Amino acid sequence: MTFIMLYFVFSNTDFKEIFKQFKNINYKYIAILVCSIITSLSLRGLCFKQLIYKSVNLPVIESALLCITSSFLNIALPARAGDVFRAYFVGDKYKVSKMKVFGAVMLERVFDMIDIGLLLLFAISVYNRNALAVKLCFVAFSVFISCLIFIILTYKYNNVDRICNLLKKFLNKIHCSKFSDEIVGFINKICNSFCCGFEIIDFPKKIFFIFLTSMCIWILEFFNYICIIWAFNLSVHWSVSIFISCFIVFACLIPSTSIFVGPYQIAVIAAFSLYNVSKESALAVTVAEQVVVILTTGIISLLFLLKNNISFLKLKNDIK
Repeated sequence: MTFIMLYFVFSNTDFKEIFKQFKNINYKYIAILVCSIITSLSLRGLCFKQLIYKSVNLPVIESALLCITSSFLNIALPARAGDVFRAYFVGDKYKVSKMKVFGAVMLERVFDMIDIGLLLLFAISVYNRNALAVKLCFVAFSVFISCLIFIILTYKYNNVDRICNLLKKFLNKIHCSKFSDEIVGFINKICNSFCCGFEIIDFPKKIFFIFLTSMCIWILEFFNYICIIWAFNLSVHWSVSIFISCFIVFACLIPSTSIFVGPYQIAVIAAFSLYNVSKESALAVTVAEQVVVILTTGIISLLFLLKNNISFLKLKNDIK
């Protein structure tokens, strides 16, 4: 999939024009971008601390550094391994269920999707009031809201046990009773532990705080792309940053190599094409943004891993 996408990305591309874009780059905005990246990821750390506060009293600074490291590992390793690392680190250090922490991370992603869905609806209404685009965005937003409702109902009414009992009856009907207790018991234990990560649902004020914090995080994410656009002196409406972020979120769901090579570039090119910006300018933006993000999060992550005596190679093998 990556090679197919790279073919479309680099076919009929003027590489001289891409290099030309870097000659006039304004490094003042790159410095602002670095500060914005650190701020947004630190806010994510504050959000994560609230999600698991009932189980772990995670220091704010450690939570921020953990989220920065998680972000870097999501880029450096496939399958969003950074999210797994957060559960691995907190569970191992504070002796709580890793699956429970992972449930909290997944709940955080649901809040992210709801926020980005709202902001995408806003961008479409500002830039292009296309009826089909609005309908598609509304459908996606409805799916995310439905996911949140399903999570709340599953947690509040302990539906995991009910579902497992139905599964057990089904296995007995198809004459698999010999394995039903073992299989269903394992699934029940894992799913109940995972759902325990949703315990923040019992605290509406905390949920509201997390929702607002997540909104601030995504606004900063949009500002990151605005900084890159300003750095390259591109004359384009600010709403492009919302389309870039939204397209990247969905593009990264496509299986690819580390650093999201292929889907990432396609997403940025598609967003810029809505504003009649050339492919070469879009590719220059992707290169600059990815390099700045990798260097910024990579250096901080390395220091965090060294401080906690975590080997990157061992971590890579453990996550695999």
